[in-house]
Amino acid sequence: MPKKLEHIGIAVSNLDESEKLFEKLLGTTSYKREEVLSEGVITSFFKIGDIKIELLAATKADSPIAKFIKKKGEGIHHLAFESENITTELSDMNKKGFALINESPKNGADNKTIAFLHPKSTNSVLVELCQEKS
Repeated sequence: MPKKLEHIGIAVSNLDESEKLFEKLLGTTSYKREEVLSEGVITSFFKIGDIKIELLAATKADSPIAKFIKKKGEGIHHLAFESENITTELSDMNKKGFALINESPKNGADNKTIAFLHPKSTNSVLVELCQEKS
């Protein structure tokens, strides 16, 4: 079972402008920018209490974030829940009837291993499971 909400992912068209907006909104600066080449995305993280806000901007036109923005516009992209054992949790979620986008975990941003549940099985909410890398 997920331990807690780890972060909220927000798809943005312009990372520089969005960072300025969220700095003003949250009263703090981004603590990290990181590119995930395999996903065609650059991320920027803010920490508010125990939760992080992850801004996601596409680095290529065919990336999942670019496709999301084209289809739905900027906004909340996913909810990420912290997992103690992502491999076991993926198997459990699959047994419970949740559709998996990722059959096995993959490398993500912020020193995490990640996997996604398909929104068709989670009331149209993209759910990410994430686990800190050892």
